[in-house]
Amino acid sequence: MTSLFTVRPLGPAIGAEVLALDLSEAHLQETLASMEAALVQHETLVLHVPELTPAQHLAIAEHFGEPEVHTFFPNLGPGFEQITIIDSKLGDRADMWHHDESFLPSPPIVTMTQAKILPPCGGDTCWISMTTAYDALSGRMKQYLDGLQAWHDMNRPITAALRQNVVNHARYLEIVQMNRRHLHPMVITHPVTGRKALYVSPTYTTHIEGLSNAESDAILAQLHAHCQQIQFGFRHRWTLGDMVLWDNRSVLHNAILDYQPHQRRMQRASVFARGPWHA
Repeated sequence: MTSLFTVRPLGPAIGAEVLALDLSEAHLQETLASMEAALVQHETLVLHVPELTPAQHLAIAEHFGEPEVHTFFPNLGPGFEQITIIDSKLGDRADMWHHDESFLPSPPIVTMTQAKILPPCGGDTCWISMTTAYDALSGRMKQYLDGLQAWHDMNRPITAALRQNVVNHARYLEIVQMNRRHLHPMVITHPVTGRKALYVSPTYTTHIEGLSNAESDAILAQLHAHCQQIQFGFRHRWTLGDMVLWDNRSVLHNAILDYQPHQRRMQRASVFARGPWHA
């Protein structure tokens, strides 16, 4: 417990709930500093903030870094361009394990999403602690991965979306022509905690640099299966107004698509680091 709110762990590896949170202006900066410390410790935080305003959402984002104006998704408009709208009625979905925008040279370090419209059932989101998953690897596997890099490519999920008729061909070509791909270490070090985390996902990671296709596919398949073990994860059943923050450097997430034809609408802010995004 702190003097500003109470933190209740929700899982042994990842996840905590923030209770009795006061976001009033008088103590806001102190509250946000304590919230940042709790996020670093638990990697994912659940806030129950149904009265949260867009201005408060943006203020929380600005505490962590530079809020992103997203390239693909719509937003709340003038003054709140950094608050992205993700609405299933618009065809938006994130039902795959991924780090947000890992295909960028410097991906977001924190993402924060608030539930605005929820289906009558379903629509949970799951997170995986990639630090805990890394810790559970054998010493020999850690040694093998040390120094390896892998490609993260936006073209992989957009190609899948085209095949599933989620996007049309014109949209597919528009995104492919952006050529959004980047080479990242397979293991990164968190700049605050110093903990190591796996930095791969089945959504964006396409190939390990320097390995044959067969070797790369085998290693990535083994790592993806390893990371998705239930003991590394946390699942949240949303209540209207909940906001969840997660450390995008060390956490994968997956928004479960089990609620169609009902609507699910979220408001999200992603934050870029003001310095190096990993150590």
